[in-house]
Amino acid sequence: MLSLSDLFTASIVFVVLSLSIFWILYFFDINHEIKGEEKREVELKEYPSVAVLIPAIFEGKRLRETIENVKHTIYPNYKIYVVLNKSSTEETVKAAFVKGVRVIKAPFDGKARVMNYAIKNYISERFLLVLDADTFIERDLMTRLVYHFKNKKVAAVVSSVKVYKPRRIVEYLQYYEYLLSILARKALSKIGGLVIIHGAGSMFDTQILKKIGYFDDNNYSEDMEIGMRILTSGYKVESSVKAVSYTIAPPTLGKLLRQRVRWSSGFFFNILKYRKTALDSKRNDVWKIALPFMLVSIFLSFFMIIGITYTVVVFLLPAYGVLSNTSLSFFTSYFLPQISFLSLDSRIFLEIAGAAVGIFSLLYSLKTIDHKFKVVEDFFGILGYMTFYSFFLSFVWLYSLSALGKFRTGKLIWLPNISD
Repeated sequence: MLSLSDLFTASIVFVVLSLSIFWILYFFDINHEIKGEEKREVELKEYPSVAVLIPAIFEGKRLRETIENVKHTIYPNYKIYVVLNKSSTEETVKAAFVKGVRVIKAPFDGKARVMNYAIKNYISERFLLVLDADTFIERDLMTRLVYHFKNKKVAAVVSSVKVYKPRRIVEYLQYYEYLLSILARKALSKIGGLVIIHGAGSMFDTQILKKIGYFDDNNYSEDMEIGMRILTSGYKVESSVKAVSYTIAPPTLGKLLRQRVRWSSGFFFNILKYRKTALDSKRNDVWKIALPFMLVSIFLSFFMIIGITYTVVVFLLPAYGVLSNTSLSFFTSYFLPQISFLSLDSRIFLEIAGAAVGIFSLLYSLKTIDHKFKVVEDFFGILGYMTFYSFFLSFVWLYSLSALGKFRTGKLIWLPNISD
């Protein structure tokens, strides 16, 4: 009979080997995709109009920097719209008034509501590029995103988001997370399950957006809700690896926690909202693959919390007993003989080999996404992300799931001061 420890180890071996095989195969595929995108840089024969919509409320100076950054785009046919909330600060209002920018003052608050107000009453351009007021984009981003709309079934395209100038440890951990998210979005887009159309540089087909009913006014995770509505309406969401945008990452653990709990809670809320249509094969058969894929990933994060906690306790209890009754030298002589590569059995060897292959194939995949990424130097950063930061994110998922009963009309009533 397998013990709990054996069961956990066997499960980890299976997951590690599966992920290793996935990343090895995916490494070649994503390189092919990137090379293809690089060749498309000047393939646009027409430049349909693009509306750049920037909702703002508290950003101030950062908003002005975002606007100036957009003006450096090489795309020739665009117009910038800044839509202000009713509660926008005076500093934000002043920052919005830049030559060539259309400023819209909405008579209410709420990101989704003010965006809908601008789209319904002011925007007539063929495509809509949504930017957060603290987002910066590469000069060719619009060109690369527009290219994907050659497929008439594509309703939205998301850019590859990276962390802008990380300085603190928390920001660097998010830097690795965002790079991994680029890979995840590309994988999900391939199986038809990319649902999060983030605000840091995503483009919509304006006609399709109006057809399916705009953003959900009462949903605080409108970026995911609109993605699920697009997929369940029979349209596609694609990801562009080479269309790059940059976002300002939360600089402290407290701000990061508030942001991620909001995101995770919004995921569960929207899964419940679309629990019937998401599994309707007449609407989107591929979505049946993507939804279980995401839910299994979340379940594994819960499993990892239990497993890591169990492993730590099992190790620390005897360690505490030895340390509390003997000297440090006896403790060293007691534990070091247990660590020997000569005693590795085939199962543990497969686990180590699989982990090594998986990590290095992952590192080289990240190298194809960000040429500044250094495989050797960033190895320990990825290792830290995969241990400590992954544990933190697993806790966020668990905490968010436990709070589902405290929703009210799609808004959180239990966590104050939540912001992007």
